[in-house]
Amino acid sequence: MSEGGEHKGEGMLDVARDFVRNLVDRGIDLAGLDNLLDRPEADQRAEGAEVASAVPLTDAERAAIEARLHAAHGDDLAIRFRVDPALLGGLVVRVGDRYIDGSVAARLGQLRQELTGTAAR
Repeated sequence: MSEGGEHKGEGMLDVARDFVRNLVDRGIDLAGLDNLLDRPEADQRAEGAEVASAVPLTDAERAAIEARLHAAHGDDLAIRFRVDPALLGGLVVRVGDRYIDGSVAARLGQLRQELTGTAAR
């Protein structure tokens, strides 16, 4: 193992898998992420992808996300990263018209609605 705890020959897929597993372990709902990442569509590549996070992602996290999105949608997919502190944690990923909200803010809103029976205001 290297100093960072990674095997020298660890592939990008393993890094991406570990990153997503880490998000799930933290309770971030990534339902539908596989559909987003595994279904290439030419019109989505043309629009590009946007990944929003509550805090700036590390280079390794960005590389893992880029690898998964490029593997699913082609190397010509343009990916834009942005920071949105309102998310509180997790990720929001948009590729074309597909939108996956795995943010803590969305989860809290769902929980509020379940507990009170009302929509977030």
